[in-house]
Amino acid sequence: MLDDGLSILQYADDTVSFMDNDLEKAKNMKLLLCAFEQLLGLKINFHKSELFCYRVAKVNQFEYAQIFGCDLGTYPFRYLDIPMHHRKLMNKD
Repeated sequence: MLDDGLSILQYADDTVSFMDNDLEKAKNMKLLLCAFEQLLGLKINFHKSELFCYRVAKVNQFEYAQIFGCDLGTYPFRYLDIPMHHRKLMNKD
């Protein structure tokens, strides 16, 4: 995942995962998530999930969406009422 940075953020039943631009790693992550579902009997709602790609990953965004079976999200968006954007948050945010 990301060196010396945030790779996952969880709150209650929400998870945000950050990954490098690597289709093979994405396929492996999907396999791990499916194994998680099978082992624990829990269901991940991929159809309720959104995928956000930055920079060079945008070239492969449709492949990522197909791998995970989710929609592509648009910026800006809010997570836990905090604006998520590419720029640094300001005090008013």
